[in-house]
Amino acid sequence: MIWWTVFAVVLMVGLIVVGWLLVNWQVNAIIMAIPALIPLGIVLAVVRWLDRWEPEPPMLLALCFLYGAGASILGTLVTGNFLLDVAQDFLGDSGSVDAFSVLVQGPVTEELIKGLGLVILLIIARREFNGPLDGFIYGAVIGAGFAFTENIVYFASSGSTGIEFVWLLVVRCILSPFAHVLFTGMIGMPIGWAARRSEIWRFVLATIGGLAFAIALHALWNGGSVLVLPLLGIEPTNPFGWIIYYAVVQVPLFMVAAWFLIRLQEHDQQVILLRLGEYRKAGWFTAGELRMITDWPVRRSALRWARNQSPEVGDAMRGFITDATRLAFAREHAAIDKKDPERRNIEKQLLDTTRAHREILADARKRRHAEK
Repeated sequence: MIWWTVFAVVLMVGLIVVGWLLVNWQVNAIIMAIPALIPLGIVLAVVRWLDRWEPEPPMLLALCFLYGAGASILGTLVTGNFLLDVAQDFLGDSGSVDAFSVLVQGPVTEELIKGLGLVILLIIARREFNGPLDGFIYGAVIGAGFAFTENIVYFASSGSTGIEFVWLLVVRCILSPFAHVLFTGMIGMPIGWAARRSEIWRFVLATIGGLAFAIALHALWNGGSVLVLPLLGIEPTNPFGWIIYYAVVQVPLFMVAAWFLIRLQEHDQQVILLRLGEYRKAGWFTAGELRMITDWPVRRSALRWARNQSPEVGDAMRGFITDATRLAFAREHAAIDKKDPERRNIEKQLLDTTRAHREILADARKRRHAEK
């Protein structure tokens, strides 16, 4: 399978990056991986919650994380150093080169490399993009992997001690765990929108638009305080200036992004309800099954009941809910992209698998009633 091939290549590159970390910082790289796990855990917990209605395949999420942690870091180091060499030749003075590094080199190279991972994922697994939220999820996991390795590099190479290192931990682990997640997620969101359609121009437009927005957000994060603080009458050199800028600009941006993502999550829930409601009218699902799939507390209760019966019943319940959810999005995809030649075959396959899971669950209920 092509997924496994790409996974193996990305894993190999990831191991090269691990070796590079160990060669450069030795034991420090291992020790500093511990604090880097804090923001990673926060990010993955939020991503899991956002992705709860229609979870993405674990293999693809692992691929995204490995790409972000390994391949994108390696690619950024290579391309970033090249751009800095070019900038030094043209700009000359160190101040201009530093500004170029912060506002151009970092945002452009990092988002280009991370965005490339999303394009590769789209090529090998287009059908796993069921909309903007899926695109964001894949981009967020790539960003989380990137930030994880970047944090290790920051912590191991900082040379800070005492209060300076504590401040570094606060900035990297508490104030900015979602920065790279948001940047790369903004590339993935329009790609997820375009993936439901066949026209190539949509993919091109979505990728370019998402990439430009991500680069702008990244540049704003890196150097926006220099532009914003003077407008507030605050010198950029003020020791509390970045905190003020963070509170005035970045916090509202993150809150708007969070609000929009929650709306996308609610939209996914409505898609499941609408499309499975069409199947219910045709007799494929009962009203109880529809409620079990689209009502989160009822879904959790059903999964808990199934796990308590037997491993087979637990697997059947998970499979039934998963395949029914995939069926809803397959129908949504077919409604949007009527030129897809595989849409009927996919629908039939998912209907067959949900029927098979239902039979196992029905037998379990019969045995339960018989025992009573």
